[in-house]
Amino acid sequence: MKKISIEELLTWAFTMELPKVGTSEGSGPSAAPSTWGILSDVITLGTMVDKSPNVYGVISGYVWEGEPHPDALIVGATVRELDDRDLDIGDGWNPFPEWEDEHGLIREEVESVANYHRERGGRINGRHVATLVTSAAVLRRGPDWTAEEPRAVMVMNAGKPAWFVKRKCRDSLGRLVEYEDNGFDKRRHKPVKGAYRKYRLKQSLRAAIVSRMEWQIWQSALSELRDSLSGRLHGHDLLPFRPNMQPWMTIRKCEAVNQDIDIAAE
Repeated sequence: MKKISIEELLTWAFTMELPKVGTSEGSGPSAAPSTWGILSDVITLGTMVDKSPNVYGVISGYVWEGEPHPDALIVGATVRELDDRDLDIGDGWNPFPEWEDEHGLIREEVESVANYHRERGGRINGRHVATLVTSAAVLRRGPDWTAEEPRAVMVMNAGKPAWFVKRKCRDSLGRLVEYEDNGFDKRRHKPVKGAYRKYRLKQSLRAAIVSRMEWQIWQSALSELRDSLSGRLHGHDLLPFRPNMQPWMTIRKCEAVNQDIDIAAE
């Protein structure tokens, strides 16, 4: 049996074997493009003319290349079973532990994205997970988790740093509520007692948050698939797999080591 990693197995199944599903025997001219060539066009152009994905989510070829390998069918069916899974976003999830967050702005934006998913049912749909696994197999890489650490900038008002203050009032039901008000006394030309500055992120982190979320979802799915497929394949023996949930921390540690070496060299 051929020893193979779960990533290599998925790429083999979804690029070489499962595109055979949906192709009729004897169909297409002999000079028609190969299955991988068609898939390459899809990856490059992002579209496919007059072709829809087959039941496994990949484009069928134009040329009959035989029946797909039995192991590939098992792989495809196991990935499709991910449709029935739902993933929760845990409380306190932090996809940017390597960044400073002096003002809590990164945490606020992460919580905003997490709350958005929770309000939609609190879970990440399994069909999205299956699609993510399939796409990563075809593209031969996982989601891009790299991101530039954002800058925190002070909130301005008319080109000057703004001041804010917390005040309390009673609403129409007589309940005491807190609200935020202008904290600068224009008459006295100075901030009022208890006034404070506010900061914001210079650029949005939402895309980076989703990318790191998808990386971790992908790694969890690979681990589950490896366990589910182990011992069930006829011609492949899966190598051990250890999910790398935070590759961004590895880079941070490497940078720290390099800095130490540079300092010592001086």
